[in-house]
Amino acid sequence: MLQDIIEQCKAKAQIAFNKLQEQAASVAAEAKAVAKNLLAEAQQQAEKVYTLGRQELLLLWEKGRARAAALAAVAKIRAEMYKRRARTRYQAVRNAWCGNQHFTFWLIPADGQHVARKHVKKAHIKYAFTGFASVVIALGIALGVLGHMAIQNEAQKQELAEYKQTKQEQAQKIQELQQMAEKNQKQLAYLSKLEDQVRSQMEKSGAQLPPKSDASVYAGKGGASLGSASEVNVMLEQEKNISLQAKAKAENFQKLLGAIENENYRRDVTPSQWPTDGGFISSPFGGRPNPFSGYGRDWHPGIDIAVDYGTPVYASAAGYVQQAGWYGGYGKYIRLGHDFGYETAYGHMSRLAVSAGSFVKKGEVIGYVGSTGYSTGPHLHFEILKYGEQVNPSSLM
Repeated sequence: MLQDIIEQCKAKAQIAFNKLQEQAASVAAEAKAVAKNLLAEAQQQAEKVYTLGRQELLLLWEKGRARAAALAAVAKIRAEMYKRRARTRYQAVRNAWCGNQHFTFWLIPADGQHVARKHVKKAHIKYAFTGFASVVIALGIALGVLGHMAIQNEAQKQELAEYKQTKQEQAQKIQELQQMAEKNQKQLAYLSKLEDQVRSQMEKSGAQLPPKSDASVYAGKGGASLGSASEVNVMLEQEKNISLQAKAKAENFQKLLGAIENENYRRDVTPSQWPTDGGFISSPFGGRPNPFSGYGRDWHPGIDIAVDYGTPVYASAAGYVQQAGWYGGYGKYIRLGHDFGYETAYGHMSRLAVSAGSFVKKGEVIGYVGSTGYSTGPHLHFEILKYGEQVNPSSLM
């Protein structure tokens, strides 16, 4: 029973729902149709309004053009009237001016009483007008001249200010240059003292000194007034003298350097180094008793240095090996050739460390002490020759 009632309710509800759907669809269709009609009417109204507005605008434009043309025509007519009127008045004034020699000027007060008149000749009016024009022209010229002078005065003031600024900068620059010049002069004075010290040391060592440069070229001069010169000229002269002095100092030191190099070379190639480590002279240079028999005397061209067997033998000066090998009674023998005519010879060595033709430095090992050749025991025979003549080695050691 309950089930049947539920089914009947469902059926009625379905019927009611279907009716509502149909009614909703009908209402939607009617609304759509109404909206379409309203849209069409709105479009028609808009087109109508656009057409009317365009027509009205065109009408207003045509009216504006017509009015502007009318105003232009009226303005042209008025301009022509004014032109004719002006031409007529000009002609009347010209005729009155040319046809009369006298003119009357009326002076009427505001109250109309005591009217005054004045007769003036045409020539006087010309003179007055000419004078007035001359005064105006003169005033214009005077104003132009005064304006030009004012502009020139302002330009001169600006130039004066720039000149003062430039002069102040130049004074500051001159002061800086003076300080620099003083500093450079102090440095040059120090170089002069240093040069004198170097020369003194070189003189003590027996080196040949080059001459100094002529100091009169850069010698200082002065006075109480500048005359036609300026402070800039003074600075230029100072810089010139400093440059000359610096150049002279550079040349002096270059010469001293050359002299030192020459002296070093002379010392390097002059036999002055003792040829062994230690030892003593066992037989001097010159005449001596015969070392083997003890009887009679012979000439000894060098000195004999007694020292331990195998002691290194050093080159007394730099040079080239002229001879290296066995040499008669001198046994194992080396002869070196040096500059300035010097030669050195080393004999009785046990072993040679150089060969003929090689260059050896001063103090370089060339052999070792021995007792080869005619020798009574280990020693080194050492000779020095200058331009082929024997020299006592002790005088150069």
